[in-house]
Amino acid sequence: MKLLKILTTFCILFFSSNLIAQQISDGIVLAHFNAEWNKSNAVTWLDSLEDCNLAKIDIVKYPKFQAKHKIVVVPTLILFKDGEEVKRWQANVAFKIEEEIDIIQEAVDEQNLSDF
Repeated sequence: MKLLKILTTFCILFFSSNLIAQQISDGIVLAHFNAEWNKSNAVTWLDSLEDCNLAKIDIVKYPKFQAKHKIVVVPTLILFKDGEEVKRWQANVAFKIEEEIDIIQEAVDEQNLSDF
């Protein structure tokens, strides 16, 4: 029974990890890297952003993404376009993002307009 639970957990993490990687590689995506222990400092207005997809990544559950994207503080927001990082915002010493939604939305809009 314990082995079944371990295998189930592994499969969920493996497939979730692949889904996140695929999501980041397609179009304009704002990735929110955070950790369960810092959820009180999560960026709450992300769902209000327009014209981009969102990916919320817990670096404790998915340490591979922490290493790959060099996350040194949480939360960190990374704007991706077709899998390539185009902009990054990192938390201050209080583990909070200082940028306002209009700054992030402007960066998203610039990436959407760059195709024209």
